[in-house]
Amino acid sequence: MYSVTNTLLRGTIDSIPAKAHAHRALICAALAPTPSTILLSRTSRDIDATMDSLRALGADITYKQQIVTVNPGPPPAVGKILPHESGTTLRLLLPVSASLCDTVDVDAKGRLPERPLEPLLSEMKRHGVQFSKNAPPFTMKGLLKGGDFNMVGDVSSQFFSGLLLAAPQLGHTAITSTTSLQSRDYVTLTLTTMADFGITVEHQEATAAQNETFTINDMSTFVGRNHYQIEGDWSNAAIWMVAAAMTGESITITGMNPDSVQADRRIMDIISASGATITWNGSNLTVSGRATTPLTIDLDQCPDLLPVLSALACSISGESAFINGARLRLKESDRLNAVAKLVSDLGGTVRQEGDNIYITGTGSLTGGLADCVNDHRLVMAGALMALISTNPVRLKDSEAITKSYPDFFTDWNLLAGSATEVY
Repeated sequence: MYSVTNTLLRGTIDSIPAKAHAHRALICAALAPTPSTILLSRTSRDIDATMDSLRALGADITYKQQIVTVNPGPPPAVGKILPHESGTTLRLLLPVSASLCDTVDVDAKGRLPERPLEPLLSEMKRHGVQFSKNAPPFTMKGLLKGGDFNMVGDVSSQFFSGLLLAAPQLGHTAITSTTSLQSRDYVTLTLTTMADFGITVEHQEATAAQNETFTINDMSTFVGRNHYQIEGDWSNAAIWMVAAAMTGESITITGMNPDSVQADRRIMDIISASGATITWNGSNLTVSGRATTPLTIDLDQCPDLLPVLSALACSISGESAFINGARLRLKESDRLNAVAKLVSDLGGTVRQEGDNIYITGTGSLTGGLADCVNDHRLVMAGALMALISTNPVRLKDSEAITKSYPDFFTDWNLLAGSATEVY
């Protein structure tokens, strides 16, 4: 457990690699017929889960001196997916592994077996794959076949991304969204990464006569890349951007891409609208000045930002509104309930109305014990709330941070923070 004391964070911090980008690049590299090298300055438990799973699907992967070397290999007779608690690893690799191996054993830990896999499993069944049961751990049998896939867009964009990554191994394949596509930017990131590795996907926008469709033609083949750079992570840069906006101190994050297609790049607009100032110097981003304007955030396209933005809302006088958060109930925790409880436990004022959450900020909290419910993003939020808390914030389940940001507390203290491990 870590205890975080009220201090003013300031200074410069390096961005960490974008986890969403790394997952996709590693998979593309493993599916190419030629080797790749990927520049990855840090790893995490989720990224490690994808690398371990790709090794169990036949790739030779080494990570040394911030470079991942991927040598594709023939798929084994029986493949494995070893996602630990990474929902991204599981959902992306279910169709990918079934495109490679006739039999795949699928593991899962923590809350992952409870997270939704339908209608992905039903579509995979319709295309030749059988499952020993409907929730992992399970065994898949039968190679995935190409053709026409129909998928709802309001459960998980990762269903689309997984099918897109599998499609080049299947021959001509079309994937149609039967509803509006939520978290669309993650699908865009998949398409962009696939294009970087040689795959062009034909995208037809939705019209009155036809739903949105993604088509991959015959003879599509991934190609290896040399020294492929993983972008800086906007989801985790948001921590430091929020910290600066909460206190008015300046924090600079290096190695960011202002033109990224990552969903959480929206944090730039949110921080600016709150009253803080963003400036750029090349790829270095600086946030300065305090946020003073309450937030109104539609979580439909950026649900992962809710926890850190809840801390920002507590620092701003007035009521902030976060709407359309239904899918947050399906994350590592029920994040709507978990965020509401976190705010309340640390002395804030919060209410829920259906899938919306409203936080009335006063600029200060009391602090105390924060139950992070084994959710890495709740650890981040609890630490940020310590910046405006009278008493230290003790983060129960703080080890969950290794899922995405193992060096979080080290980086926190590099910015003049005060985070100490307690027993």
